[in-house]
Amino acid sequence: MDRSTTISPEDRTIIRGEEGEEKTPSRPPKKPPYLVLIEGPHVGSYFPLQEGKNTIGRSLGCPIRLEDHSVSRHHADLERTEGGWIVRDLGSKNGTYVNGKLISDAVVIGHKDIIKVGIYLLRLVTQEIGIAEELELPPEVAVSEKTVIAETRLPPEALTEEMQKKEVPLVVAEEEEVEGERAFSMLRLKKIFYGVIAVVIIIGAVGYLASRYFLHPKKAEVIKTIPPSPPPSPPSKVSAVPPTPPPPVVQKIPVFLDFASSPLSAIVYFEDKELGKTPIRVNMELEVGKQYTAVGQFYLPELNETYKLPVNFTVEKGQSVIPILFRGPIGMIKVNNLPGDVQFYLEGSFEYDRFKERPAKLNEIVLQKPIYVPYGKYQIELRKSRQLGESQTFVPDLVFRREFSIAADSPSYILDIKEEDLKVFPVNIKSEPSNADVFIDGKLMGKTPYEGLFPLGDHTLTLRKEGYFEHTQTLRVDINTPFTAVIRLETSIAGAHINNAIAQINRELYQQAIGELAQALASNPAPSEIAKANYLLGRCYLNLGDVNKALSYFELSKASEEWRYPSMLGQVAGYAAIQRMDAALPLLVEVLLKAKDEDIKREANSLFQQISPFRSIIYVYSDPPGAKITVNDKTVDQTTPAIIHDLPLGSYVLKLEKAGYQPLELRLSLSVNEFNPVIVKLKPIQE
Repeated sequence: MDRSTTISPEDRTIIRGEEGEEKTPSRPPKKPPYLVLIEGPHVGSYFPLQEGKNTIGRSLGCPIRLEDHSVSRHHADLERTEGGWIVRDLGSKNGTYVNGKLISDAVVIGHKDIIKVGIYLLRLVTQEIGIAEELELPPEVAVSEKTVIAETRLPPEALTEEMQKKEVPLVVAEEEEVEGERAFSMLRLKKIFYGVIAVVIIIGAVGYLASRYFLHPKKAEVIKTIPPSPPPSPPSKVSAVPPTPPPPVVQKIPVFLDFASSPLSAIVYFEDKELGKTPIRVNMELEVGKQYTAVGQFYLPELNETYKLPVNFTVEKGQSVIPILFRGPIGMIKVNNLPGDVQFYLEGSFEYDRFKERPAKLNEIVLQKPIYVPYGKYQIELRKSRQLGESQTFVPDLVFRREFSIAADSPSYILDIKEEDLKVFPVNIKSEPSNADVFIDGKLMGKTPYEGLFPLGDHTLTLRKEGYFEHTQTLRVDINTPFTAVIRLETSIAGAHINNAIAQINRELYQQAIGELAQALASNPAPSEIAKANYLLGRCYLNLGDVNKALSYFELSKASEEWRYPSMLGQVAGYAAIQRMDAALPLLVEVLLKAKDEDIKREANSLFQQISPFRSIIYVYSDPPGAKITVNDKTVDQTTPAIIHDLPLGSYVLKLEKAGYQPLELRLSLSVNEFNPVIVKLKPIQE
């Protein structure tokens, strides 16, 4: 085929009207994007591409119409999207090829990619290019045009006389490259050849048998009188060797591998090749359904450490971009401030190699610059040079130490140390039980758990809690390193009986618990132990059904500030058990309004739901008190402060009136089992 750049009139694009007549359109100037025909009839014709779908086919309505029966009526679509140009086969008879490969799903193509539709090859042009580059054939097509067909004739001895007379040529076509219809013709010739051979063998066998039994009858009779000999073996039939099935077609699709990494860049390796440094995007043709492995290599310069992280991924049908993130098990240490003339030492054991410690002395610390380290356990030490006496000898003196972990839930550690920080040390003290008084050098510092800073040197720590023996120990610290202690306090004799009683109560052995509490009260208890024992006695008698005794013990324990609100809730439960809501509700309201402890408030709400499961309460307080209350036009017997209880779900109009003050009207909506405090300040009437 003449592939010169000059297009002859015969090679012009032919467009037919609805009646089938030919007409030559006035074509727009050639401007990308367009498809140009580089193989098949009318080479050089081009088809401008529109936004949206451009259908390729034999049908009259197709924007890219190709008039050959190798092309289906609606063969393929070419569509422009944000991700590029997409080719889709529309269920065509002969299939659609992109760059020589049969496609089954949508494929993203680009500038100069080749689409094969039937006998046609079309090139996508999205940029200005020369005509020679535009019409250049792919290498595989250029080779196939030069294919030589060689004839292989059978030797004369393989032909019968009849075949020689008729001079029937048996030709087997051998091609260097078999495609489409040529491969089909080759297979058909082979079948004909093997069929002719089989017919020749059958005719020869039939002729032999006929000459033996019909042309020599006497010999046949003699044979009958002689014991039969084994019949001759039938001539073997020449069977055609089935052709070796072609290997299965491996479907590959072009995809972008979008590599990223965190918390720092990594070098990407894929199929033993270095692709570059993240972030990076690479286009490749990969096999659908196959699992691949990419490796990200992190380099931690401060530690001179290299860490490789493999990531597996699988290519799915229809994918155009595969995001791959290398999230390394790496955190950071950041130094915001550091005293002068200190040496920085870092030592750690990495999570992925816990049995090998990595010491590192970092001489050049850049403030506020992250030092990236793998997840693991670390220790930081700061050392200062100290002169030995009046000599010229200096030794590194440890002045600061911290131990910490870098992990997924704590990926960073920030160090902010000033010169004055080297003169103190942190203290973290816990006790069992907690809430013990903490004394340092005889001075009350707070209650456990306690955290604070103290000057370097020797200190005396004392913990005191009623019901427990006093604990005293010496703190001797000469560098800035945390002092952490969990101290278990020893109980007194009364405290031991109280602990036994609590264990009996948890097992619902109330009589045995009462006996232990009686011994606690007889063992010279501290005031807080007396209050606790009385509260527990109230609980025991309440569970045994002796409400009066329970109320008496709750009243005794209520005198202690520590046990005031728990004891009031005990009284609420006791009054509710004997239907004394007038006595129970004021106590419950006081706890709900004044208690600060969240556990006590939760217990109060739970108790409220038990004693009034479907009814609500309004607590009305006015400043000044003594205001008259009207609820939905009904006057309440008591003035403020007042508790209005046993209210069903609904809306209420609340009016407050007091002589010398402006009346106040409020509207409330109550749900089921709601406690609604109303606290208002009345405005005086201006004279």
